[in-house]
Amino acid sequence: MIRSPLGLRLDPARPIRDQIRGAARVGARGMVFDAAGELGPSALTETGRRELRHILRSVELELIAISLPTRRPFDTLDQLEDRLRRADSAFALAYDLGTRLALARVGALPPAEDAERRAAFATALTELGKRADHRGIRFAIESGTEPGASLAGFLDELAMPSLAVSLDPSGLLRQGIDPVAAARELDVRLAHAYANDAASSSRTFTAVNPRGMGFPPGALDWEEYLGALEEINYRGYLTIWPETDREPLAQFTRMADRLRRF
Repeated sequence: MIRSPLGLRLDPARPIRDQIRGAARVGARGMVFDAAGELGPSALTETGRRELRHILRSVELELIAISLPTRRPFDTLDQLEDRLRRADSAFALAYDLGTRLALARVGALPPAEDAERRAAFATALTELGKRADHRGIRFAIESGTEPGASLAGFLDELAMPSLAVSLDPSGLLRQGIDPVAAARELDVRLAHAYANDAASSSRTFTAVNPRGMGFPPGALDWEEYLGALEEINYRGYLTIWPETDREPLAQFTRMADRLRRF
């Protein structure tokens, strides 16, 4: 039986408050939302923050993490200070709303032979880690572009406990990377994990499933994935991230029913 509680990542294009109440109704224990639009740091006033905290308490949902929207990778120092300021505002929002975790896509890890880009990437991540630590939270990089071992080695070089990883099996499978191996390789660096694959996605896959011929493109080896999380003693949430073109609560219910078999 899985020990991790189930969460739901909200769709920023749908009414947020309706989604919160709906998530509680279908059995979610927590949620993740994007710090943008009406829930952006500059838009969410102190009154709005109090209201959001009240809504979450009233439906007994925990805020697992907030996601920081990013349009560009962090492999360049161009306009870095402005981007760091926006991240810092999101970190402050996370702490204010009661979560100690912020997630973001930061771009692919530059190869070692591209020393300039890799150094810029290291500088940016170090600054993000420092600012997250100052705000009392952890900053988790959303996986999906490189194997777990590569990302783990890079984080070991930076040696910042405030930097962690959020594991996205669907994104890894789209790149032909094994999420099961990634979970084991990331180990204690794993601060958040999604419960989703890409088998039902409408996107076309070019990568062969890394688990072998027994698994179609995008399909996750659920038993091994959950077993790997158990091996590394992961006790965080398993967040279901619905496809944006389908009804999220129905997707959550289907995935929750599937996970109950484990």
